[in-house]
Amino acid sequence: MKLLLASGTPHLPQLSGGLEVNSHLAALELTRRGHRASVLAKLSVRDGFGMTRFMANCLARRDVSRDRKLGYDVYRSIRPWRDLRGLDRPDIVVVQNGNMVEMGRNFRRDGIASVAYLHGLEFESGPRAWQGAAADLPFSHYIANSEFTADKFQRRFGIRPSIIPPIFPAGEYRTVPRARNVTFINPVPVKGRDLAFAIAERCPEISFLFVRGWPLSGKAEAALRRRAEALGNVHLLDRQSAMKPVYEQTHILLAPSQWEETWGRVASEAQFSGIPVLASLRGGLPEAVGPGGRLLAHNAPADLWAETLRHMWHDEHEHARLSEAAFAHAARAEIDIREQTDRLVAIAEAAAA
Repeated sequence: MKLLLASGTPHLPQLSGGLEVNSHLAALELTRRGHRASVLAKLSVRDGFGMTRFMANCLARRDVSRDRKLGYDVYRSIRPWRDLRGLDRPDIVVVQNGNMVEMGRNFRRDGIASVAYLHGLEFESGPRAWQGAAADLPFSHYIANSEFTADKFQRRFGIRPSIIPPIFPAGEYRTVPRARNVTFINPVPVKGRDLAFAIAERCPEISFLFVRGWPLSGKAEAALRRRAEALGNVHLLDRQSAMKPVYEQTHILLAPSQWEETWGRVASEAQFSGIPVLASLRGGLPEAVGPGGRLLAHNAPADLWAETLRHMWHDEHEHARLSEAAFAHAARAEIDIREQTDRLVAIAEAAAA
């Protein structure tokens, strides 16, 4: 089966977030099984990688560039929801992000069925919120990455999506933690940066590791460094291409997100190593964390967050209990990559029939 994973936002290496990592892992697993998996993404011209491909497209009078450095075909277009000259025709398209409805309609006009795989809440709010009723949508089937996302979509359109959580090859994350840090990944405001600093200030006896994620402006980077240096117990680490070394240094994962995460990828990654998670009781994070951690309201006082963290840190029996629960939660069938891929293939084949 020729399956195209399509998104209206950039793909690796131009953008590295939960969706991009998930698409990459899915494409590799599908390819390993003998399918012809590929990715369609937006070509950003904000870096040399994108500008070089854009100029080549212009010279060749095509819309789409193609590269295989990631182990599968990646097609990149300035407007992947519309301009597709040079794209190898797929059997089925799984549309995941960015102008999803327009992209689905474009493929339907060419006689190609598509499945909507909902990783975010684009359908509900924002400049690309989906208009009209379910009958107006171009998709043959719907998948959500969590019960939280599925509930939101069902309330809006009256359709219950299938559930396939994010994909995790356990071996890429499983390790034995050897250092005692509280790790916070992606120190930006919506991920709870200010709350994380407030917690660290209240827990001077605990070592914190803040791992950069999204690109920061020069001003934001300077402010991050100043705040970390002022506390003394916060250490900064550059963005990592492989997360296992991060989890080797992690005793507890902190995820005080201030927005509605539809899952919480880092929580699942950490739990493969039995690392307990202290996270916000919001969005899909409770599903990701399960019994392998503690949950607090995203707007709860920093004093309460700090008190809860200190209990998890200093009480060895509590930490061991949560660690065991984290291991068990990571072993559930819902995030077994083999079963997840089986479900994705079955849905795609039914939609393409």
